[in-house]
Amino acid sequence: MNRGRLAKYSLWQFRDFVLEKGISIVIIGLLWGYLQLLPFRMSFSPEMTPQVITRLVTLLAGSLISIAVLIALNGIISTDRKMGYYRFMFAKPVSPVRYYAQLFVVHLVGLLSGILLLSAVFFVVAGRFSIWNLMLYTGLVYIALGGIGFFISAASRHDWVTLAAVWVGARILRGLYGNGDDWRSKAVELLPPVHKIDTVAGSLIATGTAPLQDVLWLGGYGALFFVLGLVVLQRRSLAA
Repeated sequence: MNRGRLAKYSLWQFRDFVLEKGISIVIIGLLWGYLQLLPFRMSFSPEMTPQVITRLVTLLAGSLISIAVLIALNGIISTDRKMGYYRFMFAKPVSPVRYYAQLFVVHLVGLLSGILLLSAVFFVVAGRFSIWNLMLYTGLVYIALGGIGFFISAASRHDWVTLAAVWVGARILRGLYGNGDDWRSKAVELLPPVHKIDTVAGSLIATGTAPLQDVLWLGGYGALFFVLGLVVLQRRSLAA
């Protein structure tokens, strides 16, 4: 499979994403949004102010986007290894590095498409807010969290559980030791910068901007692990 055919195959990758993950993301998003919107509707007037809408979108995005990314990255590489699909996929001369790098991008496009659909529904139901800002936030979280997930999926058969444990564990450990001055506070600085997510979400969704240092830290951390995942694919057999 040459580069041109691999690019055309992205359409099939996108179709698989929609059927296997995209529909689930949209359904979960609709249910999550309804459960969050109902209390607001009961507490505020039907015509919610832009500030209230932005606050609600930020609350929804804080949890929903992370869950959606976990769904999008679940088994992106490890499933092919566990099920043995790689034997058929790479029977023709195609680079696993190039294939899975393209798949990572396709899943990003699929995730953005799903969130765009959910945003349009919420825009109609709840009121006006910046869909573009929400797309920026989604892309940043996908890179930050997805890059780590890509690496774990390349190196492990249990990527979803491991990624969730790393993401939640990093938040807990930073909360416990992040403000100290001993070796533990220094060690937690190596963990994913999950403590920056909430600040970036509130600023980016509301204004379209966020502290550059926080954005670079989140995006750079995920991008680094994405590259490390490609290195693992290049050096390690999928049969291992």
